[in-house]
Amino acid sequence: MVVDFAPHKKLKKPVTLAQIKSEPKLAEMALVRLGRLSVQPVTEQEWKIVTQMAGGEVSTSLH
Repeated sequence: MVVDFAPHKKLKKPVTLAQIKSEPKLAEMALVRLGRLSVQPVTEQEWKIVTQMAGGEVSTSLH
């Protein structure tokens, strides 16, 4: 399966792997539990947290 995607908009600041791993609310995120993955599921709640960490507006949708 191939997935094509493009960024919706640029984030204000990057979020590092270390920051994601240090956020207790993201402890169950696939990236933290399973290591670095090329493609991984991200829940809507995880997306909101990462977006906030990046200094961006929280989108209500992953689309």
